[in-house]
Amino acid sequence: MKFKKAVSSIFSYILLSVIFILLLPFLLLFLVFKLIMTPFDYVKYKRSRYQQDFPHKYSWLRSPHIDNELYTLIKEKALPIEYVKDPSDYDLPGFFIFRNILLVFYEPLFFDREKGIFISYPETDDEHCEDEHDCDNDTENTDDCLSISETSDRIINEFRAVAPDTECDSVVFLYKRKNLETMYAEGALAAAEQLDEFIIYEKGTLETAIRSFIDTH
Repeated sequence: MKFKKAVSSIFSYILLSVIFILLLPFLLLFLVFKLIMTPFDYVKYKRSRYQQDFPHKYSWLRSPHIDNELYTLIKEKALPIEYVKDPSDYDLPGFFIFRNILLVFYEPLFFDREKGIFISYPETDDEHCEDEHDCDNDTENTDDCLSISETSDRIINEFRAVAPDTECDSVVFLYKRKNLETMYAEGALAAAEQLDEFIIYEKGTLETAIRSFIDTH
């Protein structure tokens, strides 16, 4: 028995070593590529609109802030949306608010295929899975998940903790159509299209989608 365990351990060690040797050239190429791209990433980070308005020290492989795309659009197009930054952590998404409505674009909800509804985990996505989209295929243990209404209440409470003097009583969720089609469970797009809480937009049409929302509210 000990001999079999020893042989198994040696075989596992050899297999892992071979895999590492095979992957090493690719890892080195990736590292070289990142080193070459570092100056470009640095310039992109420093020139981002978000970084200009909220200066922060650059660190290697750091991308522009998660809010940068929407924040830049709102500022450059002078859209009537207020931005409130979460002061607790620089990297956390902030809050975009139009009148008394929060616009949430980081896609916190996932589609439960079995129940046919959008829900979210009570805690952050990181405590449940590395990628929130991977959770779409896990329909187990979702009874304690939050409904859209409960998720909205949670986000509103988070906002009130940051901006207690600003009125807010509802939430809408901005989702890319391509994500709903390819990264979420089957039926997600059709379900989202029936919900008033969702703003669905195509690539390159985010401004149009937001303006349409503003015009109807």
